[in-house]
Amino acid sequence: MKKILTLAVIATTLLSAACSKGDDGGTYDTPLAVQIDPTIADPALFPKASTRVTDTDFEPGDKIGVTITMEADNSSFLSNKEFSFDGTNFTAPGTLWYEDANLASTLFAYYPCQVGATHPTEFSVQADQSGDNYKASDLVIGVKTGVKPEKVVDMAFKHKMTRVIIRVTNGSGSDLTEIRIGGAIGTGTIDATTGAFTAKSDAATIDVKACERTKNELYYALLVPQNGVKLVTTFTTADGRTRSYTLGTTDLVSGTNRELKMNIQPADMEIVLGGQIDGWDNGADLEIDSGGQVVEPTIAWGGVNYKIVTLADGRTWMAENLRYVPEGKTVSSDPAEDAGIWYPAANAEKTADPASVETLGLLYDASTAFGVEVTAENAQSLEGTQGICPDGWHIPTCAELTALVGHNANGELTDPNGAYYDAAISGASLPALNEDGFNWCFASARNKTNVTGTGSYLVTNYDGIYGVMSYVWGSTCHQVQNDATSGALKNIQFYSFMSTYNAKNNKVSVAYGNFQSGYSVRCIKDK
Repeated sequence: MKKILTLAVIATTLLSAACSKGDDGGTYDTPLAVQIDPTIADPALFPKASTRVTDTDFEPGDKIGVTITMEADNSSFLSNKEFSFDGTNFTAPGTLWYEDANLASTLFAYYPCQVGATHPTEFSVQADQSGDNYKASDLVIGVKTGVKPEKVVDMAFKHKMTRVIIRVTNGSGSDLTEIRIGGAIGTGTIDATTGAFTAKSDAATIDVKACERTKNELYYALLVPQNGVKLVTTFTTADGRTRSYTLGTTDLVSGTNRELKMNIQPADMEIVLGGQIDGWDNGADLEIDSGGQVVEPTIAWGGVNYKIVTLADGRTWMAENLRYVPEGKTVSSDPAEDAGIWYPAANAEKTADPASVETLGLLYDASTAFGVEVTAENAQSLEGTQGICPDGWHIPTCAELTALVGHNANGELTDPNGAYYDAAISGASLPALNEDGFNWCFASARNKTNVTGTGSYLVTNYDGIYGVMSYVWGSTCHQVQNDATSGALKNIQFYSFMSTYNAKNNKVSVAYGNFQSGYSVRCIKDK
């Protein structure tokens, strides 16, 4: 069914209700309003196609801008007049055509309307095209010359952007959080006499966040037409992983579409390009210029970007030992000092090694790691504490430790469903963990057996590697020990990861240690 959209245009000078004469000498009983019957794209190819890239007709509240220029003297009859759609017509009530029906004019109309005394000479796409920002980036222009006052003016409108349709097959196991397309200039110039729209040569490139139409399946982005552009497509999944592809140098032609088909897998992605979008002309296929690149996800904390990884337990862990120094703390080189934080000592000399902090992290006692003084009274209440982890992260619980490696060193907490549990070694294979990106560090430890003992570095070695018995704090209390005779506090023990590397084993299991020992910290992301 043919849909007529009526534009009632206001003259800049007040006209009376006098009759108007046409070329045939006849008159109209009432002054004429301009009525525009719009067609999008090439009418011969796409008759009465959808009027906008939203795949719907104009919607109530939509606004367009209209300019009418007299061809005889290039004077302006109407300049960037705003019209609102009421569900049936675009209207500006009480406004009329010019009086002489024999005078020709050029009509320029565009969507979306920009407020101003004159029509815009430039137009920019939105950097974030989610929600209504996508519609706001859809420049549609119509120009018709030789127009005389008549009841209906047939007028072809054309999409001026290049549209990118991204169809996704997501096999990564994690929801897409966003897709971005970068490398294209974000602003173009408008020629109101021809309707041409071209990139502004000195404008900045823009990183466009695509509009999500169907989560994990379909995304749209609008780009300014331009030549010789090299696009970079980047997507991010909920596990913090970012992947990107660089596309070959290409020309983006006004009114054409590009279709990208992305197959996202845990370690990489595949893009297949091509396809046709109804209502748009077909552009040449895009080609991939470079192979995919997996960008390691990170979490910023304390001025450091820590690598993170989502493992087979479905949880996201830090893939580096923490090296955060809490306010008021000073890193100690003396394990006998109860400083709460120490340098690692994974070397033949078994001495503090500040130079290794970037790769091995720091060693913390439980009070420093948990961000609160640990006592016999509060020890059982600290499970899952955030401690010195970033917001949204915490010190892992015993359940989270065993869910990953599946075994307690004393055989008390074996979980046969542990993600990396191997019954043959009673724990998790270190090579298997590291292959998936956990990056275990042999960081040594600061050992203290009880509250009255003196701390010392624990630096075992095997096959020329020092610090192979290393620990990572958990936040679940194993037990509080008091002296049998005096009743004084003797020890508070918390579950932790422990590595074992020798002629028989290369594994991680769950152990427990003194709260005043110095262990590494690996934060786990909250569920």
